[in-house]
Amino acid sequence: MSVRSFSTTRDILRFEGKDKAAYWRRFAMLLTLSVVIATMGMLRNSGAVVIAAMLVAPLMTPILGVAAAMVMGWLKRALTLALIVCCAAVLCVLMAWFMVYAADVPRGVLIPDQVLARTDPGTEDLIVALAAGVAGAYVQVNRSELSLLPGAAIGVSLVPPLSASGILLYFGEPAEAYEAGLLFATNLGAIILSACAVYIVYAARSVAFGKGRRKLNFTASVFVTLAFLAVVVIQLGKSTYNRYLETRTEAEVAQAIRDWADPVSVEIIRIDVNAKRKQAEVWLIVDLPAEAQFKVSSVAGLLPEQLRENPLVDVLQAELGPGYLAIIRYQTRIGAQIILGTENVQQAPDVEEITEDN
Repeated sequence: MSVRSFSTTRDILRFEGKDKAAYWRRFAMLLTLSVVIATMGMLRNSGAVVIAAMLVAPLMTPILGVAAAMVMGWLKRALTLALIVCCAAVLCVLMAWFMVYAADVPRGVLIPDQVLARTDPGTEDLIVALAAGVAGAYVQVNRSELSLLPGAAIGVSLVPPLSASGILLYFGEPAEAYEAGLLFATNLGAIILSACAVYIVYAARSVAFGKGRRKLNFTASVFVTLAFLAVVVIQLGKSTYNRYLETRTEAEVAQAIRDWADPVSVEIIRIDVNAKRKQAEVWLIVDLPAEAQFKVSSVAGLLPEQLRENPLVDVLQAELGPGYLAIIRYQTRIGAQIILGTENVQQAPDVEEITEDN
C-alpha cells in the first residue's frame, strides 16, 4: 500500500494523534450545534434549516473511520470508533429531548411533518445511504473532490433522525421514535459497508485480501456489519411492505367508494390506512340533490336512496375486512347545475369529471 494511501487512511481516524483533544472539542461543538439546528428546524417545520444541520453534523468522519479501521484490520480502533458513534447518537437523542423539554413545547400540539418524515424508513433509504457512503469515502480518498462533500452530507441523514427520535420520545411516541432510530441505523450500516468497498478498491486491497491476523479481523468485522445490516433490512422490508400494502389498500378503498356512490357525486378528501394498527380514516364530502335545501329532514333522510340502501360501513368492511377500526368523517353539501337566466336546475356533475375536464 502506498504512503499516500496509508496517510489518507490514518487521517480519517482523527480521534488519534497529538491533536486528539482539539478534535474532541471540535467534534463536541459541531455535534451540539447540529442537534440544536436540527431540533429547532424540525420544530419550526423548516426543511432548509434541517439541511443546514446535515452540513454541520460531524458524524460522517468517525463512521468513515470505522470503515477504514475495518479494512486495515485494526479491530480495536474500529470498535472504539463504533462506540464513539453509538455514544454520540445516544447523546443526540438526549439533547434533542432536553431541548424540547426546556422549551416547554406543549405535548398536545401536532407533531411537525419534518419529524414525521423520519419515521417511515424503507429500502430506498438503504440505497441512498449506500450511495452516500461511496461518495463520502471517495471524497476522503480523493482530496481534489472536496466540493462533493456537502452533497454527500445532505444525501445521508445522520443527526436529523436522532433529533426526531428525541422529539418523538418527548411527545410520548416511542414506536415512532424507534422508526426514526432505525433510519439512523440504516444509514450507519450502509455507509460503513459501502465505504469499506471504496477503500478496498482505492487503497487497501493488499491488506483486505492478504493473509494473517489483519485479514481475519477484516473478515470478522465485515461479517458483523453484514449481520447488522441484515437485521436492519428485515425491519426495512416490513416497513416497505406495509407502505405498499397501505397505498394499494387506499387506492382500492377509494375506488370502492366511487363505485358505491355512483352516480352520486362524492369527493374523497383523504384516505389514510395504517396496516400495522389496522386503522383506516376516511374523509368524504357527499353532494345532496338541489331540492334537499327545501326539505326539513335528518341528514340520513336527505341522502339519495341508493346510498341509504347500501351503507358505507359495509363497503369498507368488504375492502378492509373485519377487525379494522374505521374512522369516517363526512360532510354534506348542496350540489346543483344551473343554466343562468333560466329555471333549469339539475344535479351537479361528479367532482372528478369536472377535474378531468379542466
